[in-house]
Amino acid sequence: MTPLEDPAYQPKHPPVDGKIPDVVARWGKASQLRWFRRFARDLHPLEDLAPYWVTSEHHQGSCCLSCQWEAYEDMGVVMDGYCCCRDSRGKWTA
Repeated sequence: MTPLEDPAYQPKHPPVDGKIPDVVARWGKASQLRWFRRFARDLHPLEDLAPYWVTSEHHQGSCCLSCQWEAYEDMGVVMDGYCCCRDSRGKWTA
């Protein structure tokens, strides 16, 4: 278990007033994903997530709303192996 996945661990870089600390942008993909899993609910709703690895290792930013809903309903993106229409593996391109 990594420190950010341990609920007892007190992170050095939590959100401040609902904003993402600048240091998070310098972290690798896996660390950003763990950080957002832990702190997503603590962020201001208008915080710009586009440059970060928020919900998937296959694209930056969060998954689109329709794909999030399909994943919630346990169909579509969950079943075909792609996380979202923004997935970088090319499923949605012609």
